[in-house]
Amino acid sequence: MDTIADRIITAGIGEFCNLSGLGRSRVYQLISEGQLDSITLGKRRLVIIDSYRALIDRQRAMPKLPPTGNTKRASAGLRK
Repeated sequence: MDTIADRIITAGIGEFCNLSGLGRSRVYQLISEGQLDSITLGKRRLVIIDSYRALIDRQRAMPKLPPTGNTKRASAGLRK
């Protein structure tokens, strides 16, 4: 099924933050690290949506690490 969301190629930073659930600082960090591609048109920076899909694919392909430590003990120590 072809929807508008399937045809979106780019999104402005604010719109991308809303779509992805990421904060502006994290988006700019991912761009500077080369994990997200973007273009600038005039003063406007646009995130390439396909680069976000690729980031998600890379994250999903990474092996899952087992949890470390005892989270109950660590969180109990924070309460005073």
